[in-house]
Amino acid sequence: MKKLRRTSLISLILSLTFVSGCWDNSEVNEIAIELAWGIDKAENKKIMISAQAILPMRISGGQESISGESKNKPFFVVSGNGMNTLDAVQQMQTKLSRQVFRGHRRVIVIGESMARQGVKEVFDTYTRDPNLKLRTDIFIVRGGTAKNFLEKSYPLENISALGVLGEYGQMGTPVEMGLLNFLHAATSDGACPVVPAIAIGMDTKSQDQDNQNEQTNSDKEGFRLAGAGIFNKDLKLVGYLNAEESRAMQWVTGNLNKLTVPATIPHEGGNVSIILYRMHSKIQPDIQSGKLKILVTLTGKGAIRENNTRLDLTQTNNISVVQNALEHHVEEAVLRTITKVQKKYGTDVFGFSSTIKRKNLTLWKSIRNDWEEEFREAEISVNANITVRRIGVTGPALQLKASEIEK
Repeated sequence: MKKLRRTSLISLILSLTFVSGCWDNSEVNEIAIELAWGIDKAENKKIMISAQAILPMRISGGQESISGESKNKPFFVVSGNGMNTLDAVQQMQTKLSRQVFRGHRRVIVIGESMARQGVKEVFDTYTRDPNLKLRTDIFIVRGGTAKNFLEKSYPLENISALGVLGEYGQMGTPVEMGLLNFLHAATSDGACPVVPAIAIGMDTKSQDQDNQNEQTNSDKEGFRLAGAGIFNKDLKLVGYLNAEESRAMQWVTGNLNKLTVPATIPHEGGNVSIILYRMHSKIQPDIQSGKLKILVTLTGKGAIRENNTRLDLTQTNNISVVQNALEHHVEEAVLRTITKVQKKYGTDVFGFSSTIKRKNLTLWKSIRNDWEEEFREAEISVNANITVRRIGVTGPALQLKASEIEK
């Protein structure tokens, strides 16, 4: 009898092991799947939280909405205001018939006003909730609000959140690490966070302006990448880098996989462009006569994809001329970006402090308490080593006559 009971108990345990599903999980038709999350400043020192949730039937070609305002959109946006994040989420949830599921969140966007006010007291819940992924990407809405961005459609993607991830990926920058990197920089001794910026509208004329009209931007369609937002140690937005400066910063930090570099060739009256793929960065700190010096060495290998000069690139000496011009262009552009951040913002978004701490702990301990001033006054130099691996299918430009080609 005991043997029979033991056998029955084992059979029961095995049967429960292979039962699919979990008793405490919600059914798919009982949840609202969220892909993007917005954080904005609200009145009376409150916070506005917005969620972009998908409409599965509309994505799969189901029935269209009768409402003209949301017609054909496979998502909807709902918001709530509160004294903190969870209070705002609670207010938002009262407007929904389903529980918001955050396990598939891909993007977090922060409105500019909220970013300038500071987000130090906002991110606590993002480190406590086990359903939230730290690999979620994070963006600043330059000159606009997060809610306004989430409501925008994107021509090439059903969901605008996927559109901004695609645009960011085209820059050659790794995605799905934004929030983790942000929190890591926020808790480190000397480094400061930097967040990619997006702007509403496709017009790039005003992308370098730090202050844009939110009301004007709210009427524009689409969006675009607009550089990067720089935060200080209080996690307040202090300014922006434009698109070129943002790419330079990413190269220095080792977070750039590809880049198109154009350069004018001296004494030739033309220009060339190379697409770099194998890109690396090396930072070497040192103290000389009590002065902090940092050497940034950038390397890259790639292929020439445009040659608007008279040079025949099958000739070794001409390749050297092109490489020198490309290296000079990179060195000037990157050093100009570093100097701007040093003098204008004084925030180490390049990770120099982490490198010093890793390579020379004694040096770091001697300067850590005055790192902001040390960073501002550091003597930084840039050295670029670019190697042309391929020149394309032709040496000189095909439109040139033989007499015009410079061997």
